[in-house]
Amino acid sequence: MKTGKLKKLAGAGSLILLGLTGGLLLSRPEERLAEIASSSATAAVSKQPAADDPLPSARKPKPETAITRVVKKVSNSVVTVGAVKRRYVAQPWIEDYFLGPRMRISEQSQRIPYMGSGFLVDNEGHIVTNHHVIDDSVSYFVTFPDGREFDAELVDADRYADVAVLRIKAEKGTELPKPLEFAESDDLEIGEQVVAFGNPFGNLIEDSRPTVTAGCISALHRTFRPDSENLRVYQDMIQTDASINPGNSGGPLVDVNGDVVGVNTFIFSPSGGNTGVSFAIPSNRVRSVVDEIKKYGRLRPLLLDFTFRTLRTPRITGVQVLDVRDNGPAEQAGINVGDVILSADGRSLRSREDFYLIFASRQVGDQVKLKLWRNGQESDVVYTVKEAQN
Repeated sequence: MKTGKLKKLAGAGSLILLGLTGGLLLSRPEERLAEIASSSATAAVSKQPAADDPLPSARKPKPETAITRVVKKVSNSVVTVGAVKRRYVAQPWIEDYFLGPRMRISEQSQRIPYMGSGFLVDNEGHIVTNHHVIDDSVSYFVTFPDGREFDAELVDADRYADVAVLRIKAEKGTELPKPLEFAESDDLEIGEQVVAFGNPFGNLIEDSRPTVTAGCISALHRTFRPDSENLRVYQDMIQTDASINPGNSGGPLVDVNGDVVGVNTFIFSPSGGNTGVSFAIPSNRVRSVVDEIKKYGRLRPLLLDFTFRTLRTPRITGVQVLDVRDNGPAEQAGINVGDVILSADGRSLRSREDFYLIFASRQVGDQVKLKLWRNGQESDVVYTVKEAQN
């Protein structure tokens, strides 16, 4: 069995145009041009259209569908995100007869106009995208479907949640498209129809309007454990069969009302191509990051005021509390040294890393429901996340 790989969708690859050839057979039956005269000898006369009569339309107007309504509502607010990245290049500097060539490291800047996608969320010019789209960049710019390009600044980003917030640098009074609104991702149902927007071609083609693909919610609450190559926390991800391609990262996944239910992030594919298994960060998580950044201008650091270790016994598995800081949120929640935390927000804990992942995805003020094991009995407490001061 082949093992699938997580493919991030930032950046555009080679543009491959596939030409389709084939024969087209047109057949037309002979038309009868005369009518058999009736026995009454009354001739049937065909009425010829007058010169000023409008010709019949070759295409009848089609009724508007849910998808076409969504496209009209959303498309203008989807942007292409570009960035300038800094590269360090080793170049020969001087030739040494004994030691060989000496190398010099030079710094170069590269402007990449199609790193990924994003979308407008307010009239102040805030743009939401994935953190991996703009990671390791020194400046940013966005292009709207009407061709207008704006420089942008990074307000802040949550690298673990893979969410970034940019703000475009526009003159006061600049008219922007209508911003998109977030829907409640907790209300999603499997089988619900969704539409994915993004810019897989970036600026490779003249038409800067986003690509649109439709599908349904295939599954909910998909969670992926990080590895050495990817430390991001992908929890409660939305799985969809809407086709998502390289360059779609950061684009919106919307419902039939045109409201954002998720942010397109990656695909699962053994070959690198789309196989109908795509994943989006749920809107509720994205919105909490965006609201935090917009309100405070940054992400506030989280306070974790107790230490713990992995504990596995034949009877229980979880994390055991080793130390609790005085007068902190852990003590206030009733957590004691020696307690074993079995689950957090309904998720079983198999290791200390599991708890770190859940905690890292929360924001200041969130409440985490913990199930404790103490003296052979289970109990429930609520831990309130607070801001770290140092």
